[in-house]
Amino acid sequence: MDENPTGQALADLVHKEQKILAKEVRWLQDKACKARRRAGERREHRNKTQNTLLKRISLLTAALTETASLQPQDRITGATRRAMQGLGFLHLRPTFQKLVRQHDRWKALLTAEIGKAESLIEKENLKQSRRDDRRDIGRKNEIFIHGIKGIKKITGKYSTSKPLNEVKINCPCGLKWTWQDHASPINEEGKEARTLVCIQKCTANFRTHSLRMTQEGMEIKLETLTDMLPLLQATQNPPLDLGTRSLIYDIGPWKGENLLVGIESFFQKNAYYPFATCENSDCGKAGPIPISTTAHNTHPEQTLPTRSIEHFCDGDTCFTTDPTNFRSNRHHIRDRTFLDKAGILDFRTIASGETIREPVTTFREFSQFIARMPSHKAPGFSEVPADLFKQAPILFQKRIHLLVNEILTGGHDCDTELLMVKVILIHKDKYIAILDHYRPIALLNTIYQLNMLIITSRLRQLTENYAVMEGSQYGFRTH
Repeated sequence: MDENPTGQALADLVHKEQKILAKEVRWLQDKACKARRRAGERREHRNKTQNTLLKRISLLTAALTETASLQPQDRITGATRRAMQGLGFLHLRPTFQKLVRQHDRWKALLTAEIGKAESLIEKENLKQSRRDDRRDIGRKNEIFIHGIKGIKKITGKYSTSKPLNEVKINCPCGLKWTWQDHASPINEEGKEARTLVCIQKCTANFRTHSLRMTQEGMEIKLETLTDMLPLLQATQNPPLDLGTRSLIYDIGPWKGENLLVGIESFFQKNAYYPFATCENSDCGKAGPIPISTTAHNTHPEQTLPTRSIEHFCDGDTCFTTDPTNFRSNRHHIRDRTFLDKAGILDFRTIASGETIREPVTTFREFSQFIARMPSHKAPGFSEVPADLFKQAPILFQKRIHLLVNEILTGGHDCDTELLMVKVILIHKDKYIAILDHYRPIALLNTIYQLNMLIITSRLRQLTENYAVMEGSQYGFRTH
């Protein structure tokens, strides 16, 4: 292997070392977790040292009790024999042991040893209390557990949580048609039978659905939401007896296979631009409708179906998917010449020669950036938290330094895995089935966080040097 790798080779090496470090830390953490669990199962003030001292006090107390009202000819009992063994008198002959037992100094020695043991156990109790306090403070060290339970462990907020078995969200689940008006009564005869036969042929390949005919028209409702797009494609050419078609919506609750579709719709609706419009100029309808679909893989190694989301326009002139995924008009703004004429941009701007793509020159400065990363935060898909970067070996940190410099200077482009974000839904209200009651958070990979920390620091420095922000601006700036 190259001693000084660069580019993708350096990124692969860092990724490999991250996995090794994470594996070792998990092993140490699991070991510590088992020790804490065993400590929690014991009664208060009952660790190994405390148990030994308590047994010693009990033994010496029993031996001291046996010294009362003894006769020289009485045999030495078990408690006295073990006490003599612990204090170094067991090597004497039985006759001398009986003499020692009758002497007042034996009683004084037992009393002194009991006092020493009680003093030691008081110190051990104090140490145990301090360890318990540190254990309570260190509850945020559960950094490798993800999801809702992991976040509750990190924040120390434990409460009853239920699994998300169903969701309530408005999703398209079927189609409905109105009857076509015919001028001739001959065409009215048998229209329901003709339409029923045609629709049954179109929906023969669907797993489960329900068909209902009314005086107004016909309705088809699907049991599986991923069949919505195939239903739209299969009914593009409906019978002549049917008129316009429209979508049927339902709020659920969605369970089983439809649970994932509801969650996908929730995230996709939040991702749409508020004023996203259809590409068709004749339609121009705002508000796309996400429709999830699945396609079975032909590759033998991939057994799971491929999921995708189509963006549907339910406008009267379209009623089809938009190939451009609904154009956003956020860049369609008026001419900015009036800003130039007013001189709005003539001051409070950063000079053209400035850049944020310079490397971090010294390892000392890079170490300061690592130290500034937030601790006790759940990581992204890399499963390597910032705490591990701070405690990692110097050699590993130097490799991270080289990789970050290559990313900053443009020598290496971040791959998709590094830019992926793990989204966690945090429940904020009592109704767990309603997805609007969840607040999603994004967990970023640690190297991505480190790059953003460096870029943010440089942007903040430039804005302060060139007085880009007003003096009365206090938000989003250091003081």
